[in-house]
Amino acid sequence: MTEFEDQGVSLTALAVAAGRAVETSRPDPLIKDPFAAVLVEAAHSHVDFPTVWPSELSAVSSLQHPLLLASIYIGVRTRFIDDFLLSGPTVQTVILGAGLDTRSHRLTWPPGSRVYEIDHANVLAFKAGVLDGARAAPACELISIDADLTQPWRALLLVSGFDPGQPTTWVLEGVLPYLDSTAQMAVLTEVVALSSRGSRAVIERAVPLPKTEEFEAKLREYSQQTGLPMNQLLARADPPDPVQVLGAADWQCSEHTVQELCAAYDRTLSLDPAGRHQPEQAAAGQTRGGFVTASQIPMGGGS
Repeated sequence: MTEFEDQGVSLTALAVAAGRAVETSRPDPLIKDPFAAVLVEAAHSHVDFPTVWPSELSAVSSLQHPLLLASIYIGVRTRFIDDFLLSGPTVQTVILGAGLDTRSHRLTWPPGSRVYEIDHANVLAFKAGVLDGARAAPACELISIDADLTQPWRALLLVSGFDPGQPTTWVLEGVLPYLDSTAQMAVLTEVVALSSRGSRAVIERAVPLPKTEEFEAKLREYSQQTGLPMNQLLARADPPDPVQVLGAADWQCSEHTVQELCAAYDRTLSLDPAGRHQPEQAAAGQTRGGFVTASQIPMGGGS
């Protein structure tokens, strides 16, 4: 276990689960994840992750403010990807860097659906153990694959029953920003290579992070406030553009900004009741690159 982990689970995975728990607890939740808080509690983290939206901001420690702010983004992100998955499901779905994602358990999947989750074994085992202990059964066929996305993972997916001849839905959520540009390109290239016509993808894009002392200072401050070592985990990459990579392979792509999604789901990335942006958003906001949805149109499907 490293200093970036609790119970062998990365602090970033726990932070995302905590964000889903907070969103679920809101009076106007965008998602319902009954397992998120259970996963966070089971980790006994040394980071004080909030799991409930406060009735009064003054009632919680200022150290939790950046995490509560992040929960707003996580709620929007989760709902957007949920909506994408439910809008046109395929028989097989692959979630890359699944972490503590619980879509296999909380979404309504068509009969015969298979969900492949790829992540490190300790993360997947922790999640499975907690959900089994809560007597929570997956709502689809769930296949967990121990793989490092910075290393070759195609063979592990294929030997687990994945059929590259069938349409696939790919989920790249909270993955690319932690990979260097070479690894990002390798992941996107594999998605293209393993996809048949009719496949789809939803991708949270990475953005170039400025290599300036000002930005590094903001990241260090955010890391000190939250206990999340983002200054050490985020890749300082000049990332490939998913639209260019997939577009070159004849995928049809659409881009979605964070601001557009916040407007669509009636959320403001601010803890201020008046919607004014807070100073602690500065570092976190620069790491949000929006989303790309893409599809391989079936032969004869038109444009």
